[in-house]
Amino acid sequence: MKLISKSSSKEGAVVAVVPEDADDLWTLYNIISKGDEITLKSYRNIKPSVNGIPIPGAQAQRKLLNLTLSVESSTFVSSERELRIKGTTTVPLIDVPLSSYHTATVMINEQVKIFKEIWDSHDDEIIDNACNAMKAEVGAIVLEEGVSHTCLITDSMTILRNKIEKSIPKKRRGDSSAHDKALNIFLNNTALAALRNLDILNLKAIVVASPGKLQNQLIEKIFEEINKSSDKELIRCKSKFISATSSTGYLQGLEEVLKTPSIKKQLSDTKVQKNVALFDEFSKHLNNDDYRAFYGEEEVKKALEIGGAIKVLLITDTLLKNDDVNKRRHYIDIVERVKEDNGDVSIFSSLHDSGKQLDQLTGIAVILNYPVPDLEEDDDDESIYESD
Repeated sequence: MKLISKSSSKEGAVVAVVPEDADDLWTLYNIISKGDEITLKSYRNIKPSVNGIPIPGAQAQRKLLNLTLSVESSTFVSSERELRIKGTTTVPLIDVPLSSYHTATVMINEQVKIFKEIWDSHDDEIIDNACNAMKAEVGAIVLEEGVSHTCLITDSMTILRNKIEKSIPKKRRGDSSAHDKALNIFLNNTALAALRNLDILNLKAIVVASPGKLQNQLIEKIFEEINKSSDKELIRCKSKFISATSSTGYLQGLEEVLKTPSIKKQLSDTKVQKNVALFDEFSKHLNNDDYRAFYGEEEVKKALEIGGAIKVLLITDTLLKNDDVNKRRHYIDIVERVKEDNGDVSIFSSLHDSGKQLDQLTGIAVILNYPVPDLEEDDDDESIYESD
């Protein structure tokens, strides 16, 4: 994401950015809240008129306009990699009356300006990370005979960059030539798609997973293409490829592979794997019942009252993106208090499997530095906030 400008005043803060990929759209989704004002380019169907009076029977024309909306709701559709903003216009145009309803699809590589009355530290952190960090550290290819998925794995989501489907004839007794030929074409196409869609030079690792040994055949095909290029930098990247076994060639196979001990070890220095490992650590403490892992807002609040007790706060972006300003401030205050007490904070994306699991456990949890057996004791005082 590109940061164009940022300014603040007593009335609020204005940030102008240019989203560059689907991960940036997810970032904006987590920034934009109900009541914010957003200025962006959007297509709108306009009915031809004369002096403001619609021409009867005239067909509507689709025009690209620069609209300013007061946000009522936002939706991120991960399967379509789209961010949609619904709101009412706050600046009248010739073709668009004031307070007209409009749903805009945020465009990649087009400037978006956001005005917020309250701009907090969490917003700053999200924008800074999106603008300064290389978001995708891991590439992945998961396949089985006839279907392959080439992906980028970021902190926020798994982005499908390419999918190939090809019919592979079954082997016949004594004659496998048709099968072998179709499989060879399929593997060649998948190898070329991987080199085209993955920035191998900048990725830390590329996981190739499949049932059986098909992943090793694909890696050989990729290496053949790399060797043809005679690019020394690219040839040195062959060590980044990691072979793994999955039960399926679909995306759930990738989630399965990321949890295996050998892959976790090899990807231990990547951000996405750190969250997977962190949730596994939390689950282990929980299953061992050793009083070092707790979930739920009441338990987290009690742990906060014990100085130095919290090792890591685990919290989902679902809680930090809340249309209720008071609830949002409440959760951000918890994050800030943990940091002030020298604890770590890990924000889990609800688009990753570990984030979905944490959401099912109230969305907020802690790993403690030492056992606290009485943390689960009943308290007559109930929190005024309830986890979504």
